[in-house]
Amino acid sequence: MLNRPSSESHVFHTCLGLSLCVLFLLAVLFPHALWAQDIAQIKKGVVKITAQVEGKNKIGSGIIVKLEGDHVYIVTASHVIEGDQQPSVMFFSAPHRPFRARVLGLEGGNPAGLAALLIEGKIPPDLQALNLDQTTSIGGGEAITLIGFPQLEGSLWTVTTGTLSGRRGSALSFAGVADEGNSGGPVLFQGKVVGIVTQVGAKFNSAAPAMLAHFALEGWGVRLSEEAKTPPPDAPKKTSKPIFTAPAMSGPKVAGNYQGRGFFSIGGMVGLQATYQQQGETVSGSYANDQGDFGMVQGRAHGSMFEGRTVSQAFQGVLCDFRSEVGAGGKTIQGNLTCNNGNSGSFALERQK
Repeated sequence: MLNRPSSESHVFHTCLGLSLCVLFLLAVLFPHALWAQDIAQIKKGVVKITAQVEGKNKIGSGIIVKLEGDHVYIVTASHVIEGDQQPSVMFFSAPHRPFRARVLGLEGGNPAGLAALLIEGKIPPDLQALNLDQTTSIGGGEAITLIGFPQLEGSLWTVTTGTLSGRRGSALSFAGVADEGNSGGPVLFQGKVVGIVTQVGAKFNSAAPAMLAHFALEGWGVRLSEEAKTPPPDAPKKTSKPIFTAPAMSGPKVAGNYQGRGFFSIGGMVGLQATYQQQGETVSGSYANDQGDFGMVQGRAHGSMFEGRTVSQAFQGVLCDFRSEVGAGGKTIQGNLTCNNGNSGSFALERQK
C-alpha cells in the first residue's frame, strides 16, 4: 500500500478528471520519467549539421525554430557552416538521410556568431520546432542540459549536463561536457531553450542568449511566432516562397569602434561606446555607457539608415528600439531610441580610427 502525504491525498481525491490525477501523480512520484519524455520530444527539434570546408568535414548541431509547410528553418553557430553554402542536415526522425540546406544568414568572421539555414521540399514527419525562450531570468548557478553531437562521445543526439556560470558581455558562460559537435545546439534550462552554443573551451563554454538569436533571425527574414508550433500532420503544405532575400551591400557601412554621447530621459547625459560587425545589411555588436549599462546590438543598415534593437545585459529585460541616420560613409551615426522601461533619448557616435 502506497502511503501518500496528506496534501497529495487531498489533491488525489479532489481531481475532477482522471488525466489530471495521472499527471499530478507522475510529477510527484516519477519526475525523471516526465523529464525523459520532454527530452525525447526536444530531440525532434535538434539537428545534426555536416559542412564541407577545405576538404574536411565539420560537425555541429542546430535547432529547428520554425516549420512552415515544406520549409524548415534552423539556427546554428556561424562557425559550424561558414565556408559551405549547402551544408547537410540530418533529423532525429531520419538520422541517416542527409538533406541539403541553404544559408539564409551568416555572421561571418565572428567566432561567437549565429547563422540561419533553410531546407525546402519533402521533409520527414514528426519534426518539432523549439521555442526560443526570451522571458526566463537566469543569472548563474542554474543546472542546464545540452543536446548535440560531441565527437568524443560518438553517439547521436547525446544528452549531457552542465551549470550556467553567468553572463560574459553579450554571451552566456557555462561549464559542462561539450565539444565542437555541440556548437549550434541548445542550452536547455527547465526544458526551455535559453541559449545556442557558440564556443567551447577546456573549462568554460559560451552560448548566445535565445533573445539574441530571435532578433538575429528576424533580421534575416525569419519571423517567429511567440510560441514555435509544429503543424498538425494533416495540415496543408504551403507552397509560397520564403520571405527572405539574400542581403545586399547596398546599405551604409556600419562597422568598427564608435564613441560619442547620448542624452536620455532617465540618466541624462552619458558617454557611449559601441563596436559593430557587418555582414551585408545585417549588423551586430555591443555597447556600453559610463553609467554601468552594457549589452548587445542587432540591426539593419539600409539606404542611409541604421535601425534595430539593443538588449541590456546589465538590466535584465530592458530593450531599446533605435533608428539612426548614417553619414560620411559610416563615420557618424545619429539617431533616437525608445526603451520598454520608459526611457528615451538621442545619441551621436563617431567612428574611431
